[in-house]
Amino acid sequence: MGHSLTEILNKVEELPTLSPVTQQVLKLTGDPAISVTELADAIVKDQVLTAKVLKMANSAYYGYSRKIFNINEAIMVMGFNGIRSLVLAASAYNIMNREVEGYFLPKGDLWKHSMTTALFARTLAQKTDLGLREHAFIAGLIHDIGKIVLSTYLKEQFKVVLDLVEVENIPFMDAEQQVLGYNHAAIGAIVAEKWNLPPMLTEAIALHHSPSEASTNPTLTSLIHVADALSMSIGAGLGGDGMLYPFDGFALERLSLTSDILDETVAAMTEHISLDETINLE
Repeated sequence: MGHSLTEILNKVEELPTLSPVTQQVLKLTGDPAISVTELADAIVKDQVLTAKVLKMANSAYYGYSRKIFNINEAIMVMGFNGIRSLVLAASAYNIMNREVEGYFLPKGDLWKHSMTTALFARTLAQKTDLGLREHAFIAGLIHDIGKIVLSTYLKEQFKVVLDLVEVENIPFMDAEQQVLGYNHAAIGAIVAEKWNLPPMLTEAIALHHSPSEASTNPTLTSLIHVADALSMSIGAGLGGDGMLYPFDGFALERLSLTSDILDETVAAMTEHISLDETINLE
Protein backbone atom coordinates (compact mmCIF):
# COMPACT_ATOMS: atom_id res chain seq x y z
CA MET A 1 0.00 0.00 0.00
CA GLY A 2 1.41 3.36 -1.01
CA HIS A 3 1.83 6.36 1.24
CA SER A 4 0.36 9.79 0.63
CA LEU A 5 2.46 12.61 -0.75
CA THR A 6 1.76 14.49 2.50
CA GLU A 7 3.36 11.70 4.54
CA ILE A 8 6.40 11.64 2.29
CA LEU A 9 6.80 15.43 2.27
CA ASN A 10 6.49 15.55 6.05
CA LYS A 11 9.34 13.07 6.24
CA VAL A 12 11.40 15.25 3.90
CA GLU A 13 10.75 18.22 6.17
CA GLU A 14 12.23 16.24 9.07
CA LEU A 15 15.61 16.04 7.33
CA PRO A 16 18.26 18.40 8.69
CA THR A 17 18.66 21.49 6.60
CA LEU A 18 21.97 22.85 5.38
CA SER A 19 23.69 25.05 7.94
CA PRO A 20 23.60 28.85 7.50
CA VAL A 21 27.35 28.83 6.73
CA THR A 22 26.89 26.17 4.05
CA GLN A 23 24.03 28.12 2.51
CA GLN A 24 26.19 31.25 2.50
CA VAL A 25 29.08 29.37 0.85
CA LEU A 26 26.78 28.04 -1.88
CA LYS A 27 25.66 31.61 -2.53
CA LEU A 28 29.15 33.14 -2.45
CA THR A 29 30.72 30.56 -4.76
CA GLY A 30 28.21 31.57 -7.41
CA ASP A 31 29.40 35.19 -7.29
CA PRO A 32 32.48 35.83 -9.49
CA ALA A 33 33.14 39.11 -7.67
CA ILE A 34 33.83 37.37 -4.34
CA SER A 35 37.47 37.12 -3.30
CA VAL A 36 39.29 34.08 -1.88
CA THR A 37 39.62 35.89 1.45
CA GLU A 38 35.90 36.64 1.66
CA LEU A 39 35.00 33.04 0.90
CA ALA A 40 37.55 31.69 3.39
CA ASP A 41 36.29 34.04 6.10
CA ALA A 42 32.76 32.74 5.58
CA ILE A 43 33.83 29.09 5.88
CA VAL A 44 36.05 29.44 8.96
CA LYS A 45 33.15 30.89 10.95
CA ASP A 46 32.18 27.24 11.39
CA GLN A 47 35.22 25.49 12.83
CA VAL A 48 33.61 22.04 12.76
CA LEU A 49 32.80 22.46 9.08
CA THR A 50 36.31 23.76 8.40
CA ALA A 51 37.90 20.71 10.03
CA LYS A 52 35.73 18.35 7.99
CA VAL A 53 36.54 20.12 4.72
CA LEU A 54 40.29 19.96 5.39
CA LYS A 55 40.12 16.30 6.44
CA MET A 56 38.27 15.42 3.25
CA ALA A 57 40.61 17.49 1.06
CA ASN A 58 43.55 15.55 2.46
CA SER A 59 41.94 12.11 2.24
CA ALA A 60 42.74 9.34 -0.23
CA TYR A 61 39.16 9.62 -1.43
CA TYR A 62 39.66 13.07 -2.90
CA GLY A 63 43.07 12.29 -4.36
CA TYR A 64 45.22 15.42 -3.94
CA SER A 65 48.90 14.54 -3.73
CA ARG A 66 49.91 17.61 -1.74
CA LYS A 67 49.02 18.43 1.86
CA ILE A 68 46.46 21.22 2.25
CA PHE A 69 46.88 23.08 5.54
CA ASN A 70 44.14 25.74 5.60
CA ILE A 71 40.97 26.90 3.89
CA ASN A 72 42.67 29.66 1.90
CA GLU A 73 45.05 27.10 0.44
CA ALA A 74 42.19 24.70 -0.25
CA ILE A 75 40.36 27.38 -2.22
CA MET A 76 43.48 28.22 -4.21
CA VAL A 77 44.11 24.55 -5.05
CA MET A 78 40.51 23.50 -5.73
CA GLY A 79 38.87 26.69 -6.92
CA PHE A 80 35.43 27.93 -5.93
CA ASN A 81 33.63 24.96 -7.50
CA GLY A 82 35.85 22.44 -5.78
CA ILE A 83 35.52 24.02 -2.35
CA ARG A 84 31.75 24.24 -2.78
CA SER A 85 31.65 20.48 -3.40
CA LEU A 86 33.59 19.75 -0.22
CA VAL A 87 31.56 22.14 1.93
CA LEU A 88 28.36 20.50 0.74
CA ALA A 89 29.85 17.04 1.30
CA ALA A 90 30.94 17.95 4.82
CA SER A 91 27.44 19.25 5.57
CA ALA A 92 25.80 16.14 4.13
CA TYR A 93 27.97 13.81 6.19
CA ASN A 94 25.82 13.90 9.33
CA ILE A 95 22.70 13.23 7.28
CA MET A 96 24.12 10.34 5.29
CA ASN A 97 26.54 8.63 7.67
CA ARG A 98 23.83 6.67 9.42
CA GLU A 99 22.16 3.30 9.34
CA VAL A 100 19.50 3.10 6.62
CA GLU A 101 17.54 0.08 7.81
CA GLY A 102 14.99 -0.07 5.01
CA TYR A 103 17.75 -0.65 2.45
CA PHE A 104 19.86 -2.97 4.64
CA LEU A 105 22.63 -0.37 4.82
CA PRO A 106 24.68 -0.37 8.05
CA LYS A 107 26.00 2.93 9.35
CA GLY A 108 28.63 4.28 6.97
CA ASP A 109 27.58 2.29 3.91
CA LEU A 110 25.35 4.97 2.35
CA TRP A 111 28.10 7.53 2.89
CA LYS A 112 30.69 5.19 1.36
CA HIS A 113 28.51 4.49 -1.67
CA SER A 114 27.64 8.17 -2.09
CA MET A 115 31.27 9.34 -1.90
CA THR A 116 32.42 6.61 -4.28
CA THR A 117 29.69 7.52 -6.76
CA ALA A 118 30.59 11.21 -6.47
CA LEU A 119 34.25 10.51 -7.18
CA PHE A 120 33.47 8.18 -10.08
CA ALA A 121 31.21 10.87 -11.57
CA ARG A 122 33.85 13.57 -11.09
CA THR A 123 36.57 11.37 -12.64
CA LEU A 124 34.43 10.41 -15.64
CA ALA A 125 33.51 14.06 -16.23
CA GLN A 126 37.21 14.94 -16.22
CA LYS A 127 38.21 12.03 -18.47
CA THR A 128 35.57 12.91 -21.04
CA ASP A 129 36.30 16.66 -20.80
CA LEU A 130 32.66 17.55 -20.18
CA GLY A 131 33.20 20.57 -17.95
CA LEU A 132 30.84 19.17 -15.34
CA ARG A 133 33.35 17.87 -12.82
CA GLU A 134 32.08 19.52 -9.64
CA HIS A 135 28.41 19.38 -10.63
CA ALA A 136 28.90 15.66 -11.16
CA PHE A 137 30.54 15.34 -7.73
CA ILE A 138 27.64 17.05 -5.94
CA ALA A 139 24.93 15.14 -7.80
CA GLY A 140 26.77 11.87 -7.24
CA LEU A 141 27.17 12.66 -3.56
CA ILE A 142 23.45 13.10 -2.87
CA HIS A 143 21.89 10.95 -5.61
CA ASP A 144 20.57 8.46 -3.03
CA ILE A 145 19.57 10.86 -0.27
CA GLY A 146 15.92 9.93 -0.87
CA LYS A 147 16.69 6.52 0.63
CA ILE A 148 16.96 8.15 4.05
CA VAL A 149 13.41 9.46 3.69
CA LEU A 150 11.90 6.24 2.36
CA SER A 151 13.82 3.94 4.68
CA THR A 152 11.17 4.13 7.38
CA TYR A 153 8.46 2.96 4.98
CA LEU A 154 10.61 0.44 3.15
CA LYS A 155 11.73 -1.23 6.38
CA GLU A 156 8.19 -2.56 6.80
CA GLN A 157 7.67 -3.40 3.11
CA PHE A 158 11.07 -4.63 1.93
CA LYS A 159 10.01 -8.25 1.46
CA VAL A 160 6.96 -7.12 -0.52
CA VAL A 161 9.21 -5.07 -2.81
CA LEU A 162 11.63 -7.95 -3.34
CA ASP A 163 8.80 -10.40 -4.05
CA LEU A 164 7.45 -7.98 -6.65
CA VAL A 165 10.88 -7.70 -8.28
CA GLU A 166 11.17 -11.49 -8.49
CA VAL A 167 7.64 -12.27 -9.63
CA GLU A 168 7.27 -9.47 -12.19
CA ASN A 169 10.96 -9.24 -13.14
CA ILE A 170 11.03 -5.45 -12.77
CA PRO A 171 13.75 -3.10 -11.46
CA PHE A 172 13.86 -2.55 -7.70
CA MET A 173 12.97 1.13 -8.04
CA ASP A 174 9.83 0.31 -10.05
CA ALA A 175 8.74 -2.10 -7.33
CA GLU A 176 9.56 0.54 -4.74
CA GLN A 177 7.24 2.93 -6.58
CA GLN A 178 4.40 0.42 -6.75
CA VAL A 179 4.59 -0.60 -3.09
CA LEU A 180 5.38 2.75 -1.45
CA GLY A 181 3.80 5.16 -3.90
CA TYR A 182 7.10 6.99 -4.52
CA ASN A 183 10.69 6.02 -5.30
CA HIS A 184 13.89 7.17 -3.63
CA ALA A 185 15.12 9.10 -6.68
CA ALA A 186 11.99 11.26 -6.89
CA ILE A 187 12.10 11.96 -3.16
CA GLY A 188 15.80 12.78 -3.39
CA ALA A 189 14.96 15.42 -5.99
CA ILE A 190 12.51 16.99 -3.53
CA VAL A 191 15.34 17.22 -0.97
CA ALA A 192 17.58 18.86 -3.60
CA GLU A 193 14.87 21.41 -4.36
CA LYS A 194 14.53 22.11 -0.64
CA TRP A 195 18.25 22.85 -0.59
CA ASN A 196 17.85 25.22 -3.56
CA LEU A 197 20.22 23.27 -5.79
CA PRO A 198 20.16 24.03 -9.55
CA PRO A 199 17.57 22.28 -11.76
CA MET A 200 20.16 20.15 -13.57
CA LEU A 201 21.31 18.68 -10.24
CA THR A 202 17.73 18.04 -9.18
CA GLU A 203 17.08 16.28 -12.50
CA ALA A 204 20.23 14.16 -12.22
CA ILE A 205 19.05 12.91 -8.82
CA ALA A 206 15.48 12.32 -9.95
CA LEU A 207 16.46 10.40 -13.08
CA HIS A 208 19.74 8.71 -12.19
CA HIS A 209 18.11 5.33 -12.86
CA SER A 210 16.55 6.49 -16.14
CA PRO A 211 18.95 8.98 -17.82
CA SER A 212 17.27 8.75 -21.22
CA GLU A 213 14.31 10.66 -19.72
CA ALA A 214 16.42 13.70 -18.82
CA SER A 215 15.85 16.93 -20.74
CA THR A 216 17.60 19.69 -18.76
CA ASN A 217 21.04 18.07 -18.83
CA PRO A 218 21.04 14.45 -20.04
CA THR A 219 24.85 14.44 -19.93
CA LEU A 220 25.02 15.12 -16.19
CA THR A 221 22.26 12.62 -15.49
CA SER A 222 24.11 10.02 -17.56
CA LEU A 223 27.30 10.65 -15.59
CA ILE A 224 25.49 9.94 -12.33
CA HIS A 225 23.87 6.81 -13.73
CA VAL A 226 27.20 5.36 -14.89
CA ALA A 227 29.02 6.40 -11.71
CA ASP A 228 26.32 4.78 -9.59
CA ALA A 229 26.65 1.55 -11.58
CA LEU A 230 30.45 1.57 -11.22
CA SER A 231 30.18 2.15 -7.50
CA MET A 232 27.84 -0.82 -7.27
CA SER A 233 30.21 -2.90 -9.39
CA ILE A 234 33.07 -2.57 -6.89
CA GLY A 235 30.77 -3.34 -3.95
CA ALA A 236 30.71 0.10 -2.34
CA GLY A 237 27.67 0.21 -0.05
CA LEU A 238 25.47 -2.17 -2.03
CA GLY A 239 22.55 -2.44 0.36
CA GLY A 240 19.42 -4.46 -0.28
CA ASP A 241 18.82 -3.11 -3.78
CA GLY A 242 22.43 -3.18 -4.96
CA MET A 243 22.25 -6.26 -7.14
CA LEU A 244 19.04 -5.17 -8.85
CA TYR A 245 20.45 -2.35 -10.97
CA PRO A 246 19.67 -2.38 -14.72
CA PHE A 247 22.25 -0.49 -16.78
CA ASP A 248 20.93 2.02 -19.32
CA GLY A 249 22.93 1.92 -22.58
CA PHE A 250 21.75 5.45 -23.39
CA ALA A 251 24.20 6.82 -20.82
CA LEU A 252 27.24 5.17 -22.36
CA GLU A 253 26.32 6.44 -25.81
CA ARG A 254 25.64 9.93 -24.50
CA LEU A 255 29.04 10.08 -22.84
CA SER A 256 30.93 8.18 -25.58
CA LEU A 257 32.36 5.91 -22.93
CA THR A 258 34.25 2.83 -24.00
CA SER A 259 34.92 -0.27 -21.92
CA ASP A 260 38.58 0.79 -21.78
CA ILE A 261 37.70 4.14 -20.20
CA LEU A 262 35.44 2.43 -17.66
CA ASP A 263 38.12 -0.15 -16.81
CA GLU A 264 40.75 2.57 -16.40
CA THR A 265 38.43 4.57 -14.14
CA VAL A 266 37.66 1.60 -11.91
CA ALA A 267 41.34 0.65 -11.72
CA ALA A 268 42.37 4.19 -10.77
CA MET A 269 39.68 4.37 -8.09
CA THR A 270 40.39 1.02 -6.49
CA GLU A 271 44.15 1.68 -6.50
CA HIS A 272 43.70 4.53 -4.03
CA ILE A 273 40.61 3.50 -2.09
CA SER A 274 40.07 0.43 0.04
CA LEU A 275 36.48 -0.83 0.08
CA ASP A 276 36.80 -1.23 3.84
CA GLU A 277 37.55 2.41 4.49
CA THR A 278 35.42 5.50 4.53
CA ILE A 279 36.02 9.09 5.53
CA ASN A 280 35.17 9.50 9.20
CA LEU A 281 34.51 13.20 9.66
CA GLU A 282 33.37 12.99 13.28
